[in-house]
Amino acid sequence: MESLFEVHHRLIGKENQKIIQASNVTIVGVGGLGCAVAENVVRLGVANVVLIDSGKIKTSNLQRQPLFNENEVGQYKVQIAREKLSKFSSNTKIRIELDTFTSTNGKPMLKQSDVVIDCTDNFTSRYAISKIAKALNIPMIYGGVNGFEGQIGVFNYQGSKSFHEAFPNFEHLLESDNCKASGVLPFVVQIVGAMQVAEFYKICLDQNNVCNNILRCINILTGNQRFITL
Repeated sequence: MESLFEVHHRLIGKENQKIIQASNVTIVGVGGLGCAVAENVVRLGVANVVLIDSGKIKTSNLQRQPLFNENEVGQYKVQIAREKLSKFSSNTKIRIELDTFTSTNGKPMLKQSDVVIDCTDNFTSRYAISKIAKALNIPMIYGGVNGFEGQIGVFNYQGSKSFHEAFPNFEHLLESDNCKASGVLPFVVQIVGAMQVAEFYKICLDQNNVCNNILRCINILTGNQRFITL
């Protein structure tokens, strides 16, 4: 009988696939990045996923959030995302938190996580995630989009700084961090989301080229990259 992850086995082996499947991943934010990350994480084989978001689907979301369609406008993102992603495999367990992640309520949401992937669009949420991830000693994988630019970084991993330590003046970055101000195209969030999942893959399998202590900045159109040491 053909295995669901037979193609994975040829590349990474059965034992590594088992490690991935045993991981517990929390995704905060189910927007453009969150949809890309959630689908890639589930198709990679992670069996335990938590999705956190309080938002409802809007028509303007549809061009970059492929888990949703016009018939689902007005429904809660996490509920529809769980419904769609759960169909991939009977072994996939997706828990949802229909809430906004804050410094007050976030700790119980992350308690069972091996990794938290930040797919929010504002620095207030990122700060809350960062502080709780540090308190629980959980790696945080950051992704940000601004126009054609993407940013990826891993924080609180093997002695690296936490996000709030690396960016203490986040107040001045709120506008530039939010895609509502700059606009966004679907392929940009898809690529940046996939790059976040690649960082999860490296952390999960204990590889030595994780993007920690640096912020990777990439222009999706030109392919030009720069690396900022933190």
